[in-house]
Amino acid sequence: MSKAIKKTVGRIKKLEIQGSSRVRKAVVSALKESVLESRAKTIAGFRGELKKNAFELIKARVTEPEARTAVRIILKAGSLETQKLQELKDSVVEAAEKYELNRKKAMETISEYGANMIEKGDVIFTHCHSHTVEGILVRARRKIDYVIATETRPKFQGRITATNLSRAGIEVKHIVDSAGYKFLEEADKFFTGCDAVLIDGSVVNKIGTAQISLAAWRYNTPHYVATSSHCFEPVTYFGFPEEIEERPTSEVWEKRLKNVKIRNPAFDITEQEYIQSIVTELGVFPPTMFAMEMARQLELSKRKQEFLSLLKILGKK
Repeated sequence: MSKAIKKTVGRIKKLEIQGSSRVRKAVVSALKESVLESRAKTIAGFRGELKKNAFELIKARVTEPEARTAVRIILKAGSLETQKLQELKDSVVEAAEKYELNRKKAMETISEYGANMIEKGDVIFTHCHSHTVEGILVRARRKIDYVIATETRPKFQGRITATNLSRAGIEVKHIVDSAGYKFLEEADKFFTGCDAVLIDGSVVNKIGTAQISLAAWRYNTPHYVATSSHCFEPVTYFGFPEEIEERPTSEVWEKRLKNVKIRNPAFDITEQEYIQSIVTELGVFPPTMFAMEMARQLELSKRKQEFLSLLKILGKK
């Protein structure tokens, strides 16, 4: 494993890199760097090295389909038919660079769509830290009255949100997670990112999102999910569930007590009926319609093996 891959895998596992878009960006960057550092002498050796590095990266966080989408696209560039090793390496590097440029443009589009949905004087509720949601709120900062941001235990990612929004000149009310129901009555809209969109339009996001979304539904506060279309999880089309990462129990409580079992799932699933819209670079969709559109664009009915290949290599199929 190259130094770039090892370092990135470690940072992802420790949550030093968090959020689907940042994890994806780190994966693409590390993969590109590993190609530039590669000492492979043959095409076969290089392809084997590329695949090994790619799968080490996507195993670092199991609930990140956006990173898997990036890997799938970059690995496709590694299948270029050529007899020249350098040409193959250049193809992979170019694919990585084009991919990130495309994703940067996508993020700008999502920010624009999301900001246009916010009205003058709105109070926005958000949970955890999403770079995508942050981009929307910063763009709409002159329209927002204030943002209610949970602290998001056990790793307190909500503090990142509060810090960055305050630096952008947005007033923030920072609350403990368990105060969410009380403060939702003040909110006009609930914005979150997501780590995965499933085939039924449900979304996987930071633990606690589902219960806040249910409370928002009770208050008639619309829940908008802002995400890249690449967070859609194709394998759920074929009946495979999205794996929910279980984090170390020491994040919750370092002390060990007899008869006390600590659980620390990183994500939960918010059912599509509690989500108003999914905001993507492709447009704003009702949840089920977005999932159907992705299945159509990806031609999943014709490409089963291509999309299940990563699961097979990771030992999940």
